[in-house]
Order: sequence, then C-alpha cells, then structure tokens
Amino acid sequence: MTCLKAAMVATMVMVAAVPVAGEASEPRPMTAQVPGAAAPTDPRPLVIASGEVTGYYFPAAGAVCRVLNKERPQGRGCAVMPSSGSAANIASLRSGEADLAILQARAAQMAVQGREGFKEAGPFPDLRAIMSLHGETVLVLARQGAAIKALADLKGKRVNLGRPGSFQRGMAEAVIESAGLTEGDLSPAVELDLSDQAVELCEGNIDAAFFTGVHPMTEAQAAIDECDAVAIPVSMKGGEGFLKRSPWFAHAVIRKGTYESLKEDLTSLQVKAVLVGTTRLSADDVSGVLKAVHTNFGSFTRLHPVLKGLTKSTTAKEGLTIKPHDGADRFYTETNLR
Repeated sequence: MTCLKAAMVATMVMVAAVPVAGEASEPRPMTAQVPGAAAPTDPRPLVIASGEVTGYYFPAAGAVCRVLNKERPQGRGCAVMPSSGSAANIASLRSGEADLAILQARAAQMAVQGREGFKEAGPFPDLRAIMSLHGETVLVLARQGAAIKALADLKGKRVNLGRPGSFQRGMAEAVIESAGLTEGDLSPAVELDLSDQAVELCEGNIDAAFFTGVHPMTEAQAAIDECDAVAIPVSMKGGEGFLKRSPWFAHAVIRKGTYESLKEDLTSLQVKAVLVGTTRLSADDVSGVLKAVHTNFGSFTRLHPVLKGLTKSTTAKEGLTIKPHDGADRFYTETNLR
C-alpha cells in the first residue's frame, strides 16, 4: 500500500471512529481504535473497501469498523477505505489491498462468474460472503393521469429505465422482467439519468420512472412534491420463481409514511448490500468479525440510519448469493442462524 493510500486509510478510520449522535458510550477510548496507535506487535488492521463518502456503503463499513475496533478480534483493528463502488472494491480484493468489502449482491455473483462488467478480469472464485447488510429498494412512480396502477399498466407507456449499465437501469430491467414484460413492451423505453427523472415526469415527457436506493430518496420526493407522482406496487407475475432465478433480490416493503403521500405499506423488491471477503482470510478472522458485530448488534444497527431494521437472522440469510466463507458458515451454524 502506498504512503498516500495508507494516510488516506488512516484518515478514514478516524472518521469512522467519530461518535454517532445518540449512540451509547463505548468503554474503550476512541484513540485506541486508530490502527496507527496500536502496539507495533499488533497484527495489521483489516481494511474494508466501501464506497463514496457521501453514499451508504461508506457509513456501513464505518459501523463495522467501530465494533471491530472495540472488540479487536484476533487482535486486529479495522480501517475503512473509500472507493467508487462495487467494481473498484472487487479490484481491491483481487489485489489484496482490501481484506473485506461491501458489494451489491448481484455484483458479487457476477464477479464470481466473471460475467458482465467482470468479463475482462475473469472469474473470481475466491470471493466469499460474510454477512448481508441494508437493502436498496425499488420505487416506481407514475405521473398523474397516466392510467398506471400496476406494473402491467406500463405496457405501451413512456418509461424511464435509466442509463445503460447503471445500477438504476439494472434494477428497472429486473422489475420489468418480474412483471412479465420486456423493454419492447414499452413505448418507448427512455434512458434518463436519475437526477432528471422528476422534472421529466412532472412535465409529462415520461409516464413512469424507477427510483432505487435507500428511501426516502431526494429525487423521488421531488416528483411526489412537485406533481403528486403516484407510487406503484411492485408485485411479481412469476413470484417465487423470479426470486429463485434472481437470488440477489429479496422481498421489500416501503413503509407508509416514508413519503407523506404514502398512506399504506408498498410491496417492492430490493437488492442487498453484502459484506464479503476472500479465501485469504482465515476462518478465525471471519468468525471473529461476525462475533464482534453480533455481540454489539443493537449499537451496531444504531450507528447509521441505513442499518436500522437489520436483524441477526436477515444478515445471515438474505442476499448472500455466493459461497459463504468457512468462518461465516461456522459462526452461523454455531449460533443457529442457519
């Protein structure tokens, strides 16, 4: 690791170690959580590749580091490394620059198989699942007067799917498929950026759009506030068959009140973010990571709103589309979570 990268990582660890409002106080001083302050004989800290500092993967990784720096399993601390997302995190795991990473569940499976954006690098069979984290949920909004009350009503409508290759596009295409539709059923499929959807929807240039993320989303709120865009339930034509073919998806519910106009719970789909590692990590290291998280699970889920609602059971099961690490398998078996 270069000196510049090491300095950046150390800085990110200190950011991750800042107390979160409302969090219970920790018995260990925060300065002891910075790897640079550890004794020279301590093992190298585990580095978690995360995401952009303004996104959700970064604070999720910071929460993991907080509990690891408190418990120090196997004597190891933890450092957060920011990145541009799943593809960059896969590259860091391959090179050994990172020990752990947060990935979108679908990206994890594509990386293992060497498909889509990972074709050039080839399969990554040493990638292993450790635990599931938060989900990113699809919200379909339709403009007033578009006569869209269900996904089937999107047929023949002007629907924005998002830019080719984007996360938004991938999720929109999956929802279209779950409804038994194809892109050819739309008239036409539109390719706008997420930031442009609300304006185009409210001006009547499109009939519906997909908003995928952690809700409430600013972009979706804009469409609801400016032109009373209507939320459409995501109910699957193929049901469980679709989920079996696409195991990176899970059922989701956007709770009433998430947006002021949402008066009832809304069914949907989500794709999970997952904590992964590689076979380079020992079973003891991975088991220690999970023990630290589960020992502090209540405080862990309070460290950032994106983690609210997680349960020990869901972290052990949902969205884990690739082979589990031996240490994770051992831990979940011992704790009766599998």
